[in-house]
Amino acid sequence: PNMIRAAAKNFENVVVIVNPKRYSQVLEEYKNNGDVSVETRTVLAVEAFKETSRYDSAIYGFLEKT
Repeated sequence: PNMIRAAAKNFENVVVIVNPKRYSQVLEEYKNNGDVSVETRTVLAVEAFKETSRYDSAIYGFLEKT
């Protein structure tokens, strides 16, 4: 989760993909444009933060019960 969070934080310079269904979309954009747009990187960063948030919430929920 920390590497995903760090990549998402640096979305302007890094493409972070947490959903394998996005692979073909990102690859196609890269092939067509030689880069991945900031708009796409932003969407992917939001997805990454959502995923790490879900992970953190699961840990919190588990620890709260113990």
